[in-house]
Amino acid sequence: MPAHNVSRRRFLGMAAGIGAAALAAGCQTPSTEAPAAQPAAGEPGAPAAEGQTVNLVVWSEANEVEHWRVDAPVQAAEAVNAKLEADGDNRRITAEGLRDDAGWADYKKKFTMAADAGQAPHIVCSGHEDVPVWANAGYIVPFDECRAQNPEFDNIIESLWFAGQWQGKLWAVPQDTEARPMFYNKTNLKALGWSEEEVESLPTRIMEGQFTLEDMIDTCKQAIEQGIVEPGYGYWHRASKGGDFVQYYYAYGGRLYDPVLDKLVAVRSALVDWYDFQRRVVAEGITPEGFMGTDSSIWHDTVTSGKVLFWNGGVWHWADQATNYVADLGGQDYLFEHVGYALQPAGREGFTAGTLSHPLVYMITSESASGSTGYYDLACELLAATSTAEMNSLHAIDSTHLGINKLQAEYEPYKNARLLSDTLYMLDHAYYQPNHVMYGAYFDIIYDGMLKAMTGDLSPEDSVEQAIQLLNVELPDFVVVE
Repeated sequence: MPAHNVSRRRFLGMAAGIGAAALAAGCQTPSTEAPAAQPAAGEPGAPAAEGQTVNLVVWSEANEVEHWRVDAPVQAAEAVNAKLEADGDNRRITAEGLRDDAGWADYKKKFTMAADAGQAPHIVCSGHEDVPVWANAGYIVPFDECRAQNPEFDNIIESLWFAGQWQGKLWAVPQDTEARPMFYNKTNLKALGWSEEEVESLPTRIMEGQFTLEDMIDTCKQAIEQGIVEPGYGYWHRASKGGDFVQYYYAYGGRLYDPVLDKLVAVRSALVDWYDFQRRVVAEGITPEGFMGTDSSIWHDTVTSGKVLFWNGGVWHWADQATNYVADLGGQDYLFEHVGYALQPAGREGFTAGTLSHPLVYMITSESASGSTGYYDLACELLAATSTAEMNSLHAIDSTHLGINKLQAEYEPYKNARLLSDTLYMLDHAYYQPNHVMYGAYFDIIYDGMLKAMTGDLSPEDSVEQAIQLLNVELPDFVVVE
């Protein structure tokens, strides 16, 4: 899943193009609630009439590889109808999916405009960071009742429910999740003199804190000095704005959110270390000058061609790279032979390795947003049927995303997908961006500070001080500086 674009506007979160209702809502708790009791037929929130067929519309941003985000609910409608019939319920559903590949910013703008006009879909799939913004605007309704009424949801990996929580309520169910490993070229490491055992044990050594970002820098320097990789090709991180960069902040002991205070957190020392790392890899010739903005096709072609020693990416890159960049060399077989993957290393000894996970979630929209009534329980049934191990694995395997259902670990097709099985443990070391309405503004500030340090416009220390000043001026009531 591509990391979501972050709006440059410094208020109300990461969703680009927030609709007018979201802006008007400020930071008030929405009044829209899931129906606690069944109203009379014809009243808002009432279930569809007996014998009625309801068409549920599902939207998601997705490329061709990720088509199951909408196709899975469409296919799951058959299971819902079978369940309704078995229960003696004469209602039926059809499901209609809209897959939008225009990009996340345009997709989110399209949804918020539709919701403001009362023309939104009944179910919308998006990043979990949209939960507080869209709940605050009244575009979506709480999910707690839905979860309680459907035992299928009991098999969702427990930690992933965090992604759908805001202000003590649940607003969404996970659709997929992922890990963002540090990848490495095994062939280049062997050329550097590493033994087979040293190469194969690298993931464990990283997990245990024995190989850190400092060790990675030293290894890159050795590879460049010995001519195994060219200068600037030791380490390639993400080349565009995205949440991946907070992995370095975490690697040096940073944290983003205090749940007790319900405030965002800026750890000064971790910011300095993160900014210093980003400057060092450029200044010491490990990452190219002017690297940000590198075209994605060039980026993927370069890291898969053996020219780079270490790089950071997402597990979802694997299928894309196997199909579109190394198919003529053997596809996934070629990647497994030459490429390894591990957690993002700790910054240095004493810190911990981990990975950022960014779950996408399904949300049920409010009746005011969709302009229709009586579909909550049916939309809930549809999402329950979509969240089974069998249905979710269709998406996970085809797009190399990690599953959301506990049963997938033993579900044979998922279990036989080597990359997914190999990286599932990373969810035990995962952290998430917080569901906070001001996180987008916060991220803009710390990301801009990182860029200034990376390019050398400011020293890491001065860039951190400037970022903290901006946080104190622009978000004084929402951020704690430690």
